[in-house]
Amino acid sequence: MSRRDDFLKILDTPMVAEQLFAEVPDIVFCMKDLNGYYISVNPAFALRLGVASVDQIIDKTASEIFPPHLAAVYEEQDKNVLEKGEEIKNRLELNFNPHGREGWYLATKIPLFDVDKNIIGLASISRDLLTPSDTDLRFAGVAQVVDTIQRGYSEEISTSDLAKQADLNLTQLDRRMRKVFKVSTSQFIRKIRIENAARMLAITDKPIIEIALDCGYGDQSAFTRQFRATVGMAPGAYRAAATK
Repeated sequence: MSRRDDFLKILDTPMVAEQLFAEVPDIVFCMKDLNGYYISVNPAFALRLGVASVDQIIDKTASEIFPPHLAAVYEEQDKNVLEKGEEIKNRLELNFNPHGREGWYLATKIPLFDVDKNIIGLASISRDLLTPSDTDLRFAGVAQVVDTIQRGYSEEISTSDLAKQADLNLTQLDRRMRKVFKVSTSQFIRKIRIENAARMLAITDKPIIEIALDCGYGDQSAFTRQFRATVGMAPGAYRAAATK
């Protein structure tokens, strides 16, 4: 038996993660049981929901505390984790914060097992992607790449070409993008495209197919799949919600 096994065998602090994440304001943490009920959440979770206390979340399900379109997305993710044991790692999501503004997050979910290796629940974290400063961009040497993506998101963008532009290989560019934005180069391209698509849906009456083409998608179905996967609802539903 390893030192790690010896240590974990005598550890009697089951909520150590809850204690630690209580001190991290920009990471939302939760644990759910097999039936989808919240067993543990941190204060950042309550803050994102706009509720006064974590006690207002414990023993409730996603459908009881989130809007239906978001609850449906979370419950589908949970199903894959709880029934199939699949992990979700660094999923890029666009959601609304309690003030009604859009926010970008990276979500990770993992299954939790009992001593007999049966799945009994899941644990999840979601990190806010904060906007970097100009100094961060210059220091990492990715400002030119970001400018190219922001200007050319409506066209086909090659990550290899972006790396050459920055005089880096693709791995180096991804490393720098993750350092500044916490996402890979391809994730950042998707972020910019979905961000602009959401804006167009909210403030224009352009047909969805035109918005899809304007944001670099070859057809409406591909755009709809990625928009739904990222935002949690189809473009038409998002437009209806944003223009109420």
